Amino acid sequence: MDQIAIVKRAWNIVWRYKVLWLFGILVALTSGGGGGGGGTGYRFDSSDFDRPMYQDWPWLRDVIQPERIAAFVVCCCCLLFLVVIASIIVQYVSRAALIRSVDQIEETGHAPTWREGLRLGWTNRSFRLWLLELIVGIVVGLGALVLLLLAASPLLLLLTEMDAGRITGIVLSVMLFLLVLLVLIVVAVVLSVLQEFWSREVLLADRGIGDALSSGYALVRSRLSDVGGMWLVMAGIGFGFLLVMIPVVLAVLALSGGIGAGLGYLVHEVTQSVPWAIGVGLPIFLIIMLVPLTLIGGLYAVFTSSAWTLAYREVTGPWRPKLTEPAPGPGPVVPEPSPDLAPIVPEADPDLAPFVPEADPEMASPVLDEDAPTGEPSNG
Repeated sequence: MDQIAIVKRAWNIVWRYKVLWLFGILVALTSGGGGGGGGTGYRFDSSDFDRPMYQDWPWLRDVIQPERIAAFVVCCCCLLFLVVIASIIVQYVSRAALIRSVDQIEETGHAPTWREGLRLGWTNRSFRLWLLELIVGIVVGLGALVLLLLAASPLLLLLTEMDAGRITGIVLSVMLFLLVLLVLIVVAVVLSVLQEFWSREVLLADRGIGDALSSGYALVRSRLSDVGGMWLVMAGIGFGFLLVMIPVVLAVLALSGGIGAGLGYLVHEVTQSVPWAIGVGLPIFLIIMLVPLTLIGGLYAVFTSSAWTLAYREVTGPWRPKLTEPAPGPGPVVPEPSPDLAPIVPEADPDLAPFVPEADPEMASPVLDEDAPTGEPSNG
């Protein structure tokens, strides 16, 4: 496997087929993890409603009431649930569209339109892939929980009254936690590689869950060195991408924060209202920050997905040249001359040779006498 050629081809696909950017951006938007916030311990009281914020927006007095907080929380949870479901659907449809579109490009040399790509993603294969990854995630999560509980089991020695037992329990727990952490990292790396082949076995080979798991593992095992080299190349690219993105993110944050804060300050100076300043400055900040970062993340998603799709095609079959620049087709078939059909050239027959008469010495041209007169003869 030529990993460098795969990377170059994937980069060419990213910049040549911009219809894939849409699906990459959707994958970047829906695959990012978000952290949840905990309680702050803050309690509302009657003095909160006398602040300028509620004087600017009087309707908040009717909305934020202690007796309505429960209903508000329930509505927020329902809305969050719907957003999560929609994000999962969009993510898997976009992933399937991206993978199958790249495979179609390599197979036919033509990129699908965004409608065709959406039809490629909106299939039962996407649901099957979600179900497969859900099952794997549950099994791996339960396994990780069991390992963590085993690593924490020596802490039961803290219940003893012996100092030596407590110290031993703490030391053993720390060592086991480090060992479990190392195991989980290795498992995560292995699963990340297997996932690339499982997903394409489902989406491209149209296999079931069990068949995809077994065939994906067999494919990786059959070309372990090549797949491992591909993972190392992609890991190096990912690390370099992370290093490049650090200053980019800082610059985007500084730019968006400056513009958002500046507009918010201007609004505050005009209206003397903090809520209006936040309502204007915060959306501007989010838009300026998210648009470029999401675009970059989408392009990177297209690149990584294309690279692994090409690697999958390399493992499952011979490397296919770039079909967008087709090789010249076969020319007209010219049969080789057959010795049986060669023209017959008869040998020369000496009896049939052309007659060439011999030269007659008497017929030779006369030789002029040097003593003969050269002038005209006389009359007398």
